[in-house]
Amino acid sequence: SSNNHRQVQSETGIVITSDSLVAKYQADEKLANSLYLNKAVVVTGVLLSIDKNQEGKTTLVIGRSESFSNVSVTMTSNTPITQKVGESITIKGLCTGALSDVVITDGVVE
Repeated sequence: SSNNHRQVQSETGIVITSDSLVAKYQADEKLANSLYLNKAVVVTGVLLSIDKNQEGKTTLVIGRSESFSNVSVTMTSNTPITQKVGESITIKGLCTGALSDVVITDGVVE
């Protein structure tokens, strides 16, 4: 990451549900990227899992358990997540596009 790291948390985020964000990427990835790529987003959805990646950062999946594609969030800090799996959670972070899931980095719980 560069030295002039963006203060995503100080930016006004685009408010959206995880379902809508995923649906927009599934419908038209190019259009979705034009709206959300490298933008701060505030995403609300059901917390499906809490994990850690290889760098030891907390990762969350939010969305719907029956959905093929959800929103994958890498959190900025390892502050414990107070929400439980199955509860609604709102996170703010930087949308970096879609792989199988829509990917968000620099996440914090709102």
